[in-house]
Amino acid sequence: MATRFFPGYDSYKITSPFGDVRSWGVHEGVDLVAVNSSGSACTDRIIAFDSGIVIDTGYNSISGYYCKIKHNDIYTTLYCHMKVNTVAVKKGQKVKKGDVLGYMGRTGRATGAHLHLGLSKYGTYVDPVDYFERDLEKNDSLTVNCRRMRLRRGSAGDETALLQHLLNIHGAKLEADGVFGELTESSVKSFQSSHGLDADGVVGVLTWNALMN
Repeated sequence: MATRFFPGYDSYKITSPFGDVRSWGVHEGVDLVAVNSSGSACTDRIIAFDSGIVIDTGYNSISGYYCKIKHNDIYTTLYCHMKVNTVAVKKGQKVKKGDVLGYMGRTGRATGAHLHLGLSKYGTYVDPVDYFERDLEKNDSLTVNCRRMRLRRGSAGDETALLQHLLNIHGAKLEADGVFGELTESSVKSFQSSHGLDADGVVGVLTWNALMN
């Protein structure tokens, strides 16, 4: 899946979504790589999700080389699997949204070079995808453009891919190909029905709200 929501990258590919169940437990973040228009990896920079203060850096056998940023009293972010000796920030350092923190590697428990991004809200990890167009410093309300859109069968593009990803988090098993076809419509109707919404297959404000909350 390639979309255009993550700050600092023209587009990105999620290689493992939030909530995946693995042999060692539930995946509490997203694994991603930056990609170009052809879908090939195009950079190994790791950039800050938002402004904040670096509260920890180090190494362990699971996360590899990592750093953690506190954005405010609500949110912190965790960046894992950096290349050896490439962590570019230190504990106590102030960073701005988009600053380079290090470079993607495969240190720790990783099978290939990527970024594991964890977003913690009040100490509990949440899906970062829902927050990719938010300013965590200013408010606690989603500003994802999709929330102002109505999607229906025949829609296509990044917004539909995000919709499919959110539906998968709620139990659907869709390919996040960005095409709103019969299977996506059926999944939308099922989700709407289970959440007390009009099961018309049209994704408007109420459906977005239910998907993102």
